[in-house]
Amino acid sequence: MKRNFTHLLYASRKLKFPALVALGVLFSLVGPLYAQSARARGMGGAFLGVSDDESATYYNPAGLSQIQGQELSLQTKVNERDVFQWDSLAFTGHIYEDHPKDQFSVTDFLEHNVLEEPLPRRPKYSYGVAYTEDTRFPNFGKLVGGEFLGVKKKVNDFQLAFGTRFPIARRMLARETLYGGIKLRVLNSDRWIKSLGTHNKRESDSLGVGLMYHYNDRITGGLTVDNVVVRVRGSLGARDGTSLNLGGSLKLTKGTIVSADATNITNSHQANQQQYRLGLEKKFIENDLTIRVGTWNGTLTLGFGMQVLPNFRFDYAFYAGDVVKEHYVAGHFTFN
Repeated sequence: MKRNFTHLLYASRKLKFPALVALGVLFSLVGPLYAQSARARGMGGAFLGVSDDESATYYNPAGLSQIQGQELSLQTKVNERDVFQWDSLAFTGHIYEDHPKDQFSVTDFLEHNVLEEPLPRRPKYSYGVAYTEDTRFPNFGKLVGGEFLGVKKKVNDFQLAFGTRFPIARRMLARETLYGGIKLRVLNSDRWIKSLGTHNKRESDSLGVGLMYHYNDRITGGLTVDNVVVRVRGSLGARDGTSLNLGGSLKLTKGTIVSADATNITNSHQANQQQYRLGLEKKFIENDLTIRVGTWNGTLTLGFGMQVLPNFRFDYAFYAGDVVKEHYVAGHFTFN
């Protein structure tokens, strides 16, 4: 990352662009690391084709209807908070689910007596809410160096998402399911440059959509399109580009999944930078302990989860960032 900053500064001088132009690019490059949960961070951020917890609001709103019951999570970065802080709160619930009728069904009987995990075949409508704060202090600029000294940035990210399930199994005992979702995002960014005494503000509202397709018990694909509709206000107000993101997950064995994502594969201007993510999650000890490992554009990530209580899970993640080595913890609560 630091190498990219150096190239950016060199180009701005060579082409005689004002420093503010370079800072404008920095505004997007040094934004949040595009991850919402400690669990997903530990898996390299490869979660588009998983999205089966409250962080689906962020990654893929289509996954919200996979969740059983209600979920709440509190996440925070715990080290070097004088350099930058990151905190997040997320909650999911369900608006409506069609319950089975009190009558005999051959399909239901066979699925509940033959299959280990019966397939829900009835409509379901779910929602998710997430709020994140990311603050980069002038100490972060010191680590980056150059013309980024004295810069402070704060990002407030609010997301509201809705998801639904469309059962599409074409034959008895088939496992195909399609999920769809939409996401509304309000992103406010403030940047202060101490040396210039300036304060720039950018506000954006956007709409995104997502799909998930369960081919069977093992294979799932995910797709999201960000910034389908965008409104931007304030300085540095160029419209964010529409970007396409793809992901998938493969269940190797019970409790073991491999996932992979590619973000902004259209390389859209003014959108999140292209990223390639790969993750592995393995559950042990009757699912009470989970180990995670991943790579995020070639950068190592690690994590684990512990089921402390029946309705409470503790998660930890490590990201070997170029500027700061980051440690995250999270509390994850479930409600019936």
